[in-house]
Amino acid sequence: MSDTGRTHTSSLAVLGALLFITARSLDSTGAPGIPASADPAKLSPTDRETLAEVESALTVQFENSGTSVTSTLTEVAAAVAYVRGRAEVPSLTASRYDRLRKSVLDGLGATSAQGATIWPPTSQTAVQRFGSWNEALKAAGLATNKIGRAKGQLRFDADAYDKAIAEFLADCESRGTVATYKAYTEYAAEHKGEVPSAAAVRKFYGSWNSALAAVG
Repeated sequence: MSDTGRTHTSSLAVLGALLFITARSLDSTGAPGIPASADPAKLSPTDRETLAEVESALTVQFENSGTSVTSTLTEVAAAVAYVRGRAEVPSLTASRYDRLRKSVLDGLGATSAQGATIWPPTSQTAVQRFGSWNEALKAAGLATNKIGRAKGQLRFDADAYDKAIAEFLADCESRGTVATYKAYTEYAAEHKGEVPSAAAVRKFYGSWNSALAAVG
C-alpha cells in the first residue's frame, strides 16, 4: 500500500521534493553536476521557506536514525539553487520522479511504511495536494509537461500499451499492491498523459485480464 493519504508532509515540503528530485534528474543526464552546497541567503524567500518545511519533515523522519538532517538539507538547498540557476526551466514527469524517489529513499535509508511520514513523498501525494501533476510543477516553479496531439491521432502505439502495463505491474510489485483494473485507473490518473487510460487499455486488449496476460 502506498504511503499517500497518511502523509502529513506540508505542501511546501512536497515542492521541495519536486525541486530536489528534478535536480537529481538533471544531474543524471550529463549536465553540469549539482554543487556540494549553496548559500541559503541567495535563495528567494519562498525557497527559504520551502527549505524550512523540508527541514521540519526530515527532523521528524530522522528522529530515531543516524542520518544527519543538516547534511541532507545542505544537499536539498544546493539542488534548489541548481534548478533555479538554470537558463532553461526544467521539467519532470511523474513516473521519472517516482523512479528517482526510490533511489533517494535508499540513499536516506528511508522506507515507505504504513502510518509513517516519508520525505520525499510519492508523486500521487503531489497530485492530491495540487490537483494535478502539472499544477504541482507550476507551484514549484518548474515547466509543465507539454502533452498534445492532432485531433484523431493515436497517442499511444502497441509498444506503448505493453510498456505502460509492464511498468504498472512493476509499480504494484514495489508497493505490494494487487494489479487490479481499479488500481490501474488510479495509476493512469497519477501519470495522466504519460500512459493510456484504463478505458483505453481495456478497449485495446479486449479486457483487463487480456492486458495482464499480454505482458505477463
